Amino acid sequence: MNSQTKRTVVVTGGTGGIGLQSALGIARTGDRVVITGRDRARGAASRQRIIDETGNPDVALVIGDLSSVAGIDALARTLLEQLERIDVLVNNAGYLGSERQDSDDGVEMHFAVNVLAPWRLTHALLPALRAAGSARVLNVTGGDKPAAVDVDNLQAEKGFKGLMTYTHSKSALESMSMALAGALEPEGITVNVVFPGRASTAMTRSLTLSGLPGMMKLMLPFFRLFFAEDGGKSAAKAAASTIWGATSRDLDGVTGRYFDTSTAERQLHPTALDPQVQAKILAVIESAAPTPRG
Repeated sequence: MNSQTKRTVVVTGGTGGIGLQSALGIARTGDRVVITGRDRARGAASRQRIIDETGNPDVALVIGDLSSVAGIDALARTLLEQLERIDVLVNNAGYLGSERQDSDDGVEMHFAVNVLAPWRLTHALLPALRAAGSARVLNVTGGDKPAAVDVDNLQAEKGFKGLMTYTHSKSALESMSMALAGALEPEGITVNVVFPGRASTAMTRSLTLSGLPGMMKLMLPFFRLFFAEDGGKSAAKAAASTIWGATSRDLDGVTGRYFDTSTAERQLHPTALDPQVQAKILAVIESAAPTPRG
């Protein structure tokens, strides 16, 4: 895709897990890669690892926190100061918590990081995305196969259920992504969803008993075995769909689609495509702060 011109690819949450493996794969194509993360020491180590393993020196680190509107806006300002153009934005950063927590803006944290942050960051970075001419946005989902969005439970109003709250927030992300695709299509910016599949990462290994609802608590030993540290092998495998989504010419001009871990196009749950569902998700986002209009 970049045989003539080196592209700039931003990967949020690119300092560990699937994000880091995605950044490694993208860097191997020769593209300029910018990873974001919250921890400077971890980020610096990840940046150096990408350079060392790929031989691509054009790797940058930007520190930022996507858990609040102020943090999102600060990260966007820093990126815009450093980058004239962004050819690909990979909204990879995610959150999985075992206890109910609200952001500084009063938004349930899963919704704040997994839904609000990708929407707001993408809009805030529109000047750089427009400058690319034909930019693409990839939103990385999670959980399981596409499932229904319950608009009356977007912020765990029916009870916090840890892993299930996380999974539902990813369903909301998928619906939001379809709304975002429609909003940005006139700009020539594509938006698609990729599903990496399950992997052992710091996030999945953080799952505790309190993060599992009901009878799922009995499955904790299985989860711990399934997500045991494997040196990044499962994360590298899971990153394949993101790497493909960021680099393949097959996605030129393609928008509003969902691709599974094998990069096959699949259908989203009908609720993700429902304009009324999308409107209710966007209403929650707007209640935190008006969307920036770059």
